[in-house]
Amino acid sequence: MDDERPVALGGDRRRATLGLLLLNANREVATSKLLDALWDIEETPTTARKILQNAVRGLRVMFAEHTRGDVRPPALLTCAHGYQLQVDPEQVDMFRFHRLARTGRGELAAGRPAAAAATLREVLSLWRGRALADLVESGHSWPELTALQNARLDVMEDYYEAELANGRHQAVLGELEAMVAAEPLRERACQQLMLALYRSGRQADALAVYRRVRSRLAEQLGLEPGRELRLLQHAILVHDPSIAAPAAPGRPVVISGGRPAAEHRVRPVPRAVQLVPPAAAGGRSRVSAVLIRADFGGGRVSDVGEALERTATTVREEVERFGGRVAGSTGSVTLALFRPVAPRQDAADRTAERAVHAAMSLRRRIAGPPDGERPVLRMAVSTGEIPVRPRESFLEPLPVDGALLADCEWLLQLAEDREIVVCDRTRTLTRAAIRYGRDGGPRRRWTVQGRCRRPSAPAELLDRGPELDVLSSLLERVRHRSRPHLVLVLGAPGIGKSPLLAEFERRVEDAATVRLGPGGPVTTPDLAGLTEHRPLVVFADDLHRADNAVLDLVEELLDPPAPMPLLVVAAARPELFRRRPGWGAAQRHASRMTLEPVALDPPAEAPGGHGLPRLCHAAG
Repeated sequence: MDDERPVALGGDRRRATLGLLLLNANREVATSKLLDALWDIEETPTTARKILQNAVRGLRVMFAEHTRGDVRPPALLTCAHGYQLQVDPEQVDMFRFHRLARTGRGELAAGRPAAAAATLREVLSLWRGRALADLVESGHSWPELTALQNARLDVMEDYYEAELANGRHQAVLGELEAMVAAEPLRERACQQLMLALYRSGRQADALAVYRRVRSRLAEQLGLEPGRELRLLQHAILVHDPSIAAPAAPGRPVVISGGRPAAEHRVRPVPRAVQLVPPAAAGGRSRVSAVLIRADFGGGRVSDVGEALERTATTVREEVERFGGRVAGSTGSVTLALFRPVAPRQDAADRTAERAVHAAMSLRRRIAGPPDGERPVLRMAVSTGEIPVRPRESFLEPLPVDGALLADCEWLLQLAEDREIVVCDRTRTLTRAAIRYGRDGGPRRRWTVQGRCRRPSAPAELLDRGPELDVLSSLLERVRHRSRPHLVLVLGAPGIGKSPLLAEFERRVEDAATVRLGPGGPVTTPDLAGLTEHRPLVVFADDLHRADNAVLDLVEELLDPPAPMPLLVVAAARPELFRRRPGWGAAQRHASRMTLEPVALDPPAEAPGGHGLPRLCHAAG
């Protein structure tokens, strides 16, 4: 522009040449790159270089005709391999955009969101539509244009982050909705929209955003949402106070005993659950989480709100009847927690059983009416360990970490109508009392079928006391020496390897446990964090079926960079060594336990200390 008047640039080739030179201002642009940018390879005419030279000559004439005395004119130079457009950076909005964006990000990183929002707002005001929109419309698509557009989106997200930190979620809500609609795979923008919706009292809409982005990522890229987005979804689900809106700057917080006549309230959530890091001093306690989803859709009921209230009342009654507590509720989703009623191992084992029984009772009450009146009911039960804080009363509610909630939510995705899906640990703890079915299809899962008529211990465990004693002694050895140890349980099919691992897992006390499947863990566990205050026992069943990546992972676990109280208990058939003959032989602290058929009438004298070498001998 010349004195705010448009300047005619000429034809498409001249405008495209100037656009690419401006995107690379003050840098040499090769002639070959200019030619590739102006024409497709198949359509490049034989006179392309001559046309480019004419476009450069026309630009030089235009610069000379519109030169102002107070401003340094652009200079279009011919270089050894192409051309360079020299301009004053302050004359080009792109350079000002990048400079101010760096300033705004610095203010945001320094904890000055108000100043950052003002700077970033000025940065975005430099944009008046899409960069070089006329060239884009005529079919030009260059990496420099894509990078510039992505830089604008990054600055927009920085601006929204600053405004959310200022408590201005309502002011940016509409812009965030428009941005996510245009860029549905940008996880940071989706996270900001979820936070703005949650702070505006629209929890259900916030969770709907998460479901949409998760579905798109899975369908288009085969990916799961990132960790930050998953943690925010969990925090919204349990009403974590850390994501509440900050107090508006300059607005005093008034605490008074009186109650305003008209007050807008969000329905309180009893005993809100807090997301906390997994490592905490003061021991561990087992807890079972039940995630209940009751969807009234498709015209099943006339008043969905009333139906949800009625269902919430039923859920609370059944959960409390079995000794649990409702920890949070959002729309159609309710989270219930069950924990031991006393600090004893058998009481901890009964916790998962009470959780499953509560879910079965809810299925009878909620999913019992005819299809036209009942909701689509799905439930998931997951059991894990969470920290007990020092001086905390045993019967007080515990915080819940993100991993347990993530497991529950993943299981809920596998459930179909009227199904109760449980994790492996829950099934192991309750299989004496609960009958399960397993779907071996692409979505493998354990589902609750009903109660067992006569709970009893598996026959193969009648004479496994000596083996269990050996495993317990090795755990104590690991606990005191802080040195990893591998126990490889070998035996023929049906000899009882898996029940032995499951029974030992039930008996593990004051230790964290992790299970590896044949395909490997969903996420690599943070072993240093898990072993900070107590030993870690890693269980790996059917290791002969595991792929090489899992076998390598187990060997890596036994060679940590620092001392670690780690016990790896793996079960496999002898054919493991036909595929990997030397597996585990290089480990200094490794043992093999070969199982023999159980004796239904065990001898009077159990093997003592002299019999241990027959049960467990050093590998290699």
